[in-house]
Amino acid sequence: MRHWKRVVAVLLVAALALVVEGWVARAQAATTLFKNCQYVRTPGESGRPPYSLAPTIGLVKATIRTDRGDLVVTLDRSAGPCAVHSFTYLALKRYYNQTPCPRHTRAILECGAGRPGYHFTPELTGHETYPRGTVALSNTPDLGNTGTFFIVPVDGADTPPATIIGKLTTGFPTLDRTPTKILEVLIG
Repeated sequence: MRHWKRVVAVLLVAALALVVEGWVARAQAATTLFKNCQYVRTPGESGRPPYSLAPTIGLVKATIRTDRGDLVVTLDRSAGPCAVHSFTYLALKRYYNQTPCPRHTRAILECGAGRPGYHFTPELTGHETYPRGTVALSNTPDLGNTGTFFIVPVDGADTPPATIIGKLTTGFPTLDRTPTKILEVLIG
């Protein structure tokens, strides 16, 4: 009888160990699916994203309607999860609607209103490249990333270090016509 109890006890402990190991493995996997973003409040109009956990996998389609035509971009959450989360939040809040594209150089077409009410640290690897069609968030030395973004119009442009959020997939002729104003940004 004692032998039977020991066998049952060993089997129960082994089963419990497997269950706990499974929970730990799932918890570790879940932490790589999200990044905890630190959005710091500053004076502005849109507040902060309602939650700070940003998905680290997946693509998001966005259509930037401009005065010269549409720019369709694919945002890559793995490239800059906090930056993509911020961009989609601002787009859904209509933050970019009716805003200018005030800066156009050989290196960038910059659009947006600048200060949305928060800022966050750029997500840079040090190995960024900015070929034609790259979409990235502009940043400032004092605040980091804010609400302005840019698209690279030519290959080989001397682009300042910035968090890449995606790439232009459709609308290169529109980019070449130099938009001056965003009408709206649609997600999905």
